[in-house]
Amino acid sequence: MKRQLSVLSSVIVGAVAVVAALAFAVSACGGSSGSQADGSKLLEGKTWRATAIEGRTTVQTAKGSAATAKFTAGQAGGHGSVNSWGATYTTGPGNTIQIASIMTTEMAGPQDLMDQEAAFYAALPKAATYAVTETSLVLLDSKGVKLVTFEAVPPTSLTGTEWQTTGYHVGASADEAVSSDDPVITAVFGTDGKLAGNSGVNQYSTTYTSTADGKMTISAEIMSTKMAGPEKAMAQESAFLAALPKTASYAIDGDQLTLKDASGALVAQFTAK
Repeated sequence: MKRQLSVLSSVIVGAVAVVAALAFAVSACGGSSGSQADGSKLLEGKTWRATAIEGRTTVQTAKGSAATAKFTAGQAGGHGSVNSWGATYTTGPGNTIQIASIMTTEMAGPQDLMDQEAAFYAALPKAATYAVTETSLVLLDSKGVKLVTFEAVPPTSLTGTEWQTTGYHVGASADEAVSSDDPVITAVFGTDGKLAGNSGVNQYSTTYTSTADGKMTISAEIMSTKMAGPEKAMAQESAFLAALPKTASYAIDGDQLTLKDASGALVAQFTAK
């Protein structure tokens, strides 16, 4: 009888050890969907590019057309597909998440991208939980239905990259998207503090400063060549160059660069070529 009890005790001790080991493994996994899971460290700081969106059979992920998201200390934002967006968010135990107060710029773009953007913005506030790893993120609703699936995108360097403008501020609280039919507007930020590019018709150059925490200033002393061009292109060029010195901050989300003024309004947005 004592031998039987000893064997039974050994089995029980072994089973308890296995259960404890499994519990530790689950708690150590940031992407776990358990009730006490906390993947917030994996969620934050990365740029996430949408590869699937609820209600969309296909999702465009090419440069300049992708929907992206970045989560940092309660502030979320990114590129919708045409416009930039920002919002507040909260996370909690069990990888719960709430995304609220979504604000966007108001540029128009190709209808397919506008439809993709609308589906993306509609999905974000429905998020109730998330599953995350180092390379993937899924937002789910309260019933566990996938809303948006993302992949991690390495950030592009500010300096040494040729940035092509996809939109800019034109004054009177209006923003304008740049279409494929418009002249190409570019910007290259040098490591020496010089900023130069093509403003649509002419070449321009000026100086800038930037900090690691996202602050930026661009000098109003902009040098430009003096060529003439079509009226629309000249007006576009004038608006772009007038907007640049208003820059107070910048953010890079994957291959997207956004410049904003001191109030947080859009100055210009770019995609890496």
